[in-house]
Amino acid sequence: MDIDSLSKQTISNEDIAAEIDFTADFSRELQRYKGRLTGTAQETACARAIRSRLEAETDTPVRMEAFKAKPALGRGCFFMLGIWFLLSYALYYVSFAGGRLVGILLTLVALFNFAIGSVIILLLFLGNKKLSGILSDEISYNVVGECCKNRDRDVKERVIVIADHHDAVQGSILRDYGLIRRLTVLLCPISAAVFVLFCILKMAIGTESPDASVKISVFTVVPAVLGVMGVVATLFHYSPFARHAKIPNGLSICTAMATYAYFAEQPELLPDDVRLVYASFGGENSAHSGAEAFIKAHPEFHNAAVICIGDVSGSEVKIAEYDPIRRLEFSTQLTSSVSGVAHEQGVEISTIPHRTLLQALSQLHGYPSTAFAKHNVRSTTLMSLGEYVDDKTESRMFKLAVGTVFRLFDDIPVQKDGSSATSLNLGQAEMRAISSK
Repeated sequence: MDIDSLSKQTISNEDIAAEIDFTADFSRELQRYKGRLTGTAQETACARAIRSRLEAETDTPVRMEAFKAKPALGRGCFFMLGIWFLLSYALYYVSFAGGRLVGILLTLVALFNFAIGSVIILLLFLGNKKLSGILSDEISYNVVGECCKNRDRDVKERVIVIADHHDAVQGSILRDYGLIRRLTVLLCPISAAVFVLFCILKMAIGTESPDASVKISVFTVVPAVLGVMGVVATLFHYSPFARHAKIPNGLSICTAMATYAYFAEQPELLPDDVRLVYASFGGENSAHSGAEAFIKAHPEFHNAAVICIGDVSGSEVKIAEYDPIRRLEFSTQLTSSVSGVAHEQGVEISTIPHRTLLQALSQLHGYPSTAFAKHNVRSTTLMSLGEYVDDKTESRMFKLAVGTVFRLFDDIPVQKDGSSATSLNLGQAEMRAISSK
């Protein structure tokens, strides 16, 4: 069978029905691991379940690879901002106990404490690895499987990676997450601005006579009211506790697994020089820790094409082409391949907008492809978003993912003998394989 016929392969109704049955069954099993935040026992159990099920489905070896992750990096550190804000307020109110000079110095300390601490925490929130050394480590796991038709290591291989992530997103103490999110976006900037303003006014005006009681009342009551609202909103926005984690629906995991299994069970569909890799990342919501660890542990895949399956939580198919916060452009080649397959299959697909400030802020944490783009590895992220998942969402995503793999057989250039690829400066591999866990 030649490559042209492979790229036009039609997925049978039997394969689609099998994928739907698999998804219905395994997504229910994944619901058992609700609190699978980075580095938790639930996340490890989920990774173990994925490995066991994929081995059973494909009869191919699948391994767990351990790496060090920092649960408080990314979303996990946001509650620290509330604690730091509370500490800064405590220093501010202590400044009322001293005289004029002592009061100014203590207020200045409170102001600098708030400013420096907030900048550091916000950088950690955005995933800054240089500052992450102050955070504690936990062990997390990636699940990795590989299949190919030709075991000849002398063949110049083209690598295609199908990836998902199995960790949960930090939730809120409050059930209405949308409400607390809106309150946080509104109240936190206001309370922070008021705190800075009143620190400056207190140092400039002071609280001495005349009208000392009026000044003290104004400088204590107004910041206290707005400060409490800001602190509460910040502490409640992202909870560090596993019991408050958002419950993932598992559809993205099932889509990626089913796509890999489709080819692993029919290796004759793969060209001789193609290696297909499945990767399920742990720690994705901790600044893409799993994807980063995968890249560092597998420099042999630096020339791969990586299709990340993001959230499958609605019926609108989307593709991410750019990380506006970090100014990282994802692979135009892969984005075009996915879009071309969607057009062939009659699937309406659109790119996630990122031109306005609000659109950019909605993508603060980036995508799985963010980690790959940082290391110049070709990647894009495919998602299905919206208010609800319709009956055809899962089969649509499965057909689109499988069709994209077929399309990449044509779109990825065949490596010639003697060709060399520029290696990445990935540093020392930090991952180790776990044969049984």
